Amino acid sequence: MTTHLRLLMLAAALALPSAVSAEPIERHVRVGEVERSYLVELPAAYDGRRALPAVLVFHGGGGAALSARTQTRMSEKGHAEGFIAVYPQGSGVLSARLLTWNATTCCGYAMQHRIDEAAFVRALLDDLDANFRLDRARVYATGISNGGMMAYLSACALAERFAAIAVVAGELTTPDCRPTRPVSVLVIHGTADQNLPYDGGVGAKALARHTVRAVRFAVDLWRARDGCPDVAATERAGGLTRERHAPCVSGSEVELITVEGGGHSWPGGARLARVLDEPSTALDATDVIWTFFARH
Repeated sequence: MTTHLRLLMLAAALALPSAVSAEPIERHVRVGEVERSYLVELPAAYDGRRALPAVLVFHGGGGAALSARTQTRMSEKGHAEGFIAVYPQGSGVLSARLLTWNATTCCGYAMQHRIDEAAFVRALLDDLDANFRLDRARVYATGISNGGMMAYLSACALAERFAAIAVVAGELTTPDCRPTRPVSVLVIHGTADQNLPYDGGVGAKALARHTVRAVRFAVDLWRARDGCPDVAATERAGGLTRERHAPCVSGSEVELITVEGGGHSWPGGARLARVLDEPSTALDATDVIWTFFARH
């Protein structure tokens, strides 16, 4: 284990209790012989009668469900906008922290043990649908870093279950991504990311040292899969470049937001520890992501 990975995991562990108020609901599902878990936070508007949308938030490598809740403040957005916030737990030696996802080339315990993540997400969605009033047409996924890889994996393997995904500082690692239907995709990535470099290559601060695919690889793949125009509508302002490919098949779209000088972080979110990159203030990723999801 690298020194950076130890520091990242320690930072995530120390950050878990901060800014967490009400207790979310913990759910368990079985995937083969393994018990997996996830957290659910229902908005104040939930009454069990009206079906509500849901946002799955995948934590980064070395994090956990509660750290993702703290980092993204997605539960606060869920209470304000009326959607269910869902925080899946990765895998690891410890049951509630320092967890990772198997995204083929990354990361840690989950990759080494070849955890079937698509089966877990499928089981989670089935359990969520069976126990809560879920609007099946408005299920979304997002995540950062290793969790962003999971958002991509979910859309590639389970396109019929997701209307849209948003990836923050993540990489498309799925070797053969062939979604069964169009999925709208939003990508947010900083040009100064040293974990998963914007232009690809091996990250100087990488959690799992491998040759990273460039951000453009993911954008081009999803643009092709969704049948989008080659040329994007582009806007530049406040250190951000927005490139939107639309209209695409079935009303889908692919958008890339490039954060000039942005590091490996959730823009506008909480910085979990000083050893981690300072989040950019050029945008609030949680607000932007929900606005994108709400269109689909």
